[in-house]
Amino acid sequence: MRNPILVLVAALVAATPSACKNAPSTESAPAEVAVTLKTLTVDEVASKLKDPNTFVFDNNSADRYKQGHVPGAKWVRPDEITAASLPADKTATLVFYCANEHCMACHSGAKAALALGYTNVYIMPAGIAGWEKSGKPVTV
Repeated sequence: MRNPILVLVAALVAATPSACKNAPSTESAPAEVAVTLKTLTVDEVASKLKDPNTFVFDNNSADRYKQGHVPGAKWVRPDEITAASLPADKTATLVFYCANEHCMACHSGAKAALALGYTNVYIMPAGIAGWEKSGKPVTV
């Protein structure tokens, strides 16, 4: 028997645009059930980078990732997240970010992780723009 919550989250992930700038528009958006995602500030993410059980995922375009990303962040398309692209430990801390608070790609990534059974999932709404604005280092 399928878990109805996971089926619902999977349906929401499938309905969410995969990229901020080039997201396809839908003629009639499906009714969406609210999924509250836990958030972290830039400073909270920076402090979590010291924890080996924290994994950060960049959901920006590959080109934007190459321009600079949070140190240790792994690039992954939010619409292509699978268990293979995430750590084996479903209790690990996962942090997803994208461009900024107006971009929704990290929401898709986080919802995909939740649908796969991960329990410690966060987004950093400020995105890479907020990270850079705060003067945090980036990796190129």
